[in-house]
Amino acid sequence: MKKVLLLIISVFISFSPMVRAQSATEILFSTLEAMGGQDTWKNISQVTMNYAGHQYWLEQSENPDGPYLVSYLVSKEVHGVWKPLLYKKDSTRHFQVKRPSVTENMINGDDGLMSFRGRSFPMPYQIKDPLLQWMKLAPERLILTARINDAKRQKDVTVDGTPHQVISFDEGPLERRLYINKNTGLLSKADLETHQPNNLFDNPWGKYTITVKYNLQWLHTGGIRYPAQWDVYKLGKPYQSITIFDISFQSELDEALFKIPEDLPPARVAVSADKTPLNPEGMVEVAPNIYTIPGSWHLGHVVQADGIVVIEGAITSGYSQQHLEFLRKRYPDKPIKAVMATSDAWPHIGGIREYVAHEIPVYTHQLNQKIISDLAQADRSLNPDTQASSLRQPNLNLIANKQVLSDPETPIEIYPVNGEAGERMIALYFPRQKALYASDLIQMTGRNRDRFFAPQYLSEVKALIDRHGLKVETVFAMHLSPIPWSRVTEALKAYQK
Repeated sequence: MKKVLLLIISVFISFSPMVRAQSATEILFSTLEAMGGQDTWKNISQVTMNYAGHQYWLEQSENPDGPYLVSYLVSKEVHGVWKPLLYKKDSTRHFQVKRPSVTENMINGDDGLMSFRGRSFPMPYQIKDPLLQWMKLAPERLILTARINDAKRQKDVTVDGTPHQVISFDEGPLERRLYINKNTGLLSKADLETHQPNNLFDNPWGKYTITVKYNLQWLHTGGIRYPAQWDVYKLGKPYQSITIFDISFQSELDEALFKIPEDLPPARVAVSADKTPLNPEGMVEVAPNIYTIPGSWHLGHVVQADGIVVIEGAITSGYSQQHLEFLRKRYPDKPIKAVMATSDAWPHIGGIREYVAHEIPVYTHQLNQKIISDLAQADRSLNPDTQASSLRQPNLNLIANKQVLSDPETPIEIYPVNGEAGERMIALYFPRQKALYASDLIQMTGRNRDRFFAPQYLSEVKALIDRHGLKVETVFAMHLSPIPWSRVTEALKAYQK
């Protein structure tokens, strides 16, 4: 009799709504209720918010682990709740901009419009893709998208010391995970796999995770709760943060705001950054056996007796593939003996995986070991390159002191810059040609590209030359075709004591 009683109790408990584990659908419904209720959100067509924030330049800062270069922005945003609509007016400032730069962007489904300096034109896909990603971060859109995408409940976890329920769902090949605070029922964190092969800075990293944390859950009229602070992490690093200081929820959609002009020409079709064209016909001879190919990011090569030394594994794997094909056709009897990754900035190493895949030695500053190793192991399964088929470890030659690649005609001396801006850069000196490759440290700026950018950069090149007693007549760099070194020293005179 006792066993029967225990069985009845256990069956009752297993079906009791008070103790039965909630399904993903039930948790999402409870979260929507905590945010104001399903009926309330059914009647909201758009959200208008004004916020201030910042964004870190992960791809080009002096240190990949921070501190980072920063853009500051003040934005007005209107986004659709039930339709893929976004209007965003951003006023942005950073260290290169003396006055705020104002842009207006609008997305309506598959169409996009961008306005800048009084001109409107189809939104470039390089800008549209990140904005589409941003649209997905709105908390109500995450909850509503999960409800229609076969969401599943995962094991509960602790987030920042607080118990959370975890819901996962897929959008195509990408997984989303939502973390619901058990105490409040509100969304406090989301992990979103993302993949942006068309974006130059994101392409090399393949599939990666964006994490967003929602804080300052604020109560608004009508019982709506909405987070006033969003903190976004990319590749595990802090990336973006906004604080909403004004928000409203409208039942009527502002159709005029999202109207695409009928006479707007079609936007360019999105193209993978791997297909960025290399233009070797523009190749410039810096000095005998030393060449550079101009572009948005220059790259080059050096001809030595026993092989070719490549300068920069630049931009993307596809770009490096084109460069290697060009070099193999031009020098069929010479192997590719090395590649110089002269900086940790992503444009310098975005194509380094192609060299790793072919077991070509990589020369770089000793501080770049981690970022290049991490990039070599990135998940490129959705946009596979040569390295994706067999993840090889990079053959790294880490530069801490002067190293020499000997050659009868074109020896290369490799130096760590060890400056403030060039902390993680190396410079290449060609003693017989009296030429120096200065990585990122010599650039031209201005509308006519007629003056030097960042005198600090120039001073670090001069310090390197003086420190090692180098005899330099010609300099070139990743953003600079060959010029006389005397032009730099003349420009530096204005900053000397």
